[in-house]
Amino acid sequence: MATPSPGSAPKGDVMQDLEVRSPTPSAGTPDLMAKVLARAKAGQGPAQPSQPKIMTPRPAPSKSEALLEIEARKPPGPQAKKPAAAPPLKGPGPAKPPAYVAAAAAAAAKAAAINAAAAARPASESAPPAVAPPAAAAPLGPPKAAALIDLDAPWLPDEAERKTAFLQVFRYWHAQVRPEFAHKAKPAFLFLVTALPVMVKARDTLTALDLWEPHGEHSRQKRDQHSSWKKYCEFLPRAQQALQELDDYRHLSLLTALDDLNGRITKAERKFREGAPQVEKGRR
Repeated sequence: MATPSPGSAPKGDVMQDLEVRSPTPSAGTPDLMAKVLARAKAGQGPAQPSQPKIMTPRPAPSKSEALLEIEARKPPGPQAKKPAAAPPLKGPGPAKPPAYVAAAAAAAAKAAAINAAAAARPASESAPPAVAPPAAAAPLGPPKAAALIDLDAPWLPDEAERKTAFLQVFRYWHAQVRPEFAHKAKPAFLFLVTALPVMVKARDTLTALDLWEPHGEHSRQKRDQHSSWKKYCEFLPRAQQALQELDDYRHLSLLTALDDLNGRITKAERKFREGAPQVEKGRR
């Protein structure tokens, strides 16, 4: 057993000495020294300070979460729109005032009185005066000769006497046309009736003389001096202008279909005056 070194006090005496020397703890403060002495007596040694709590670092938020958090912290600015107020509920309107009800009742009573007076009146007095029906418009008849005349037509002769004479013949001829063909019996049609036979006769005369299509300069000069050629050249431009006014014949050419056109015009003129030929019962 180890012998205590000289000058050292026993362990029990040291603990008693520490208890004597330790200051008396004041009331209301923790008895830290008492706890330390108690642990020393029990052989536990000085109290170990408590280990500090280690805080685990918080993971950094993602970019989208950071933006959402920043937006959530922003105060509402002037651009924030306030929610629209709900429209007021429509309910039944206010009750009608008594004055309006009284006026409506008076008007109804007045109307009933007027109806009763009208019912008591004789039928001869209450009936409105009879109005004569408007006269029926007269049906449009066939056009007159004067309505079809155009004094500025380019195919009319330039001489006033010849123009007057032709229009007089047209009025007389149009009076003989049947009513159903009066709208087609135009002055231009009558001019072609008189001009086309002259042109056909002039062509046939020149053809017989072998001058219609001259083969040389001598024949051409002889044709140009012939009266039939002059007559043909006089009627050709005027007949062409008159032909453009007739829808039924404007598609025909005076140069290539002169005979066909002359036959159609002559046949139509006879039909205008005499009517369509009657087909016999035994024929179709």
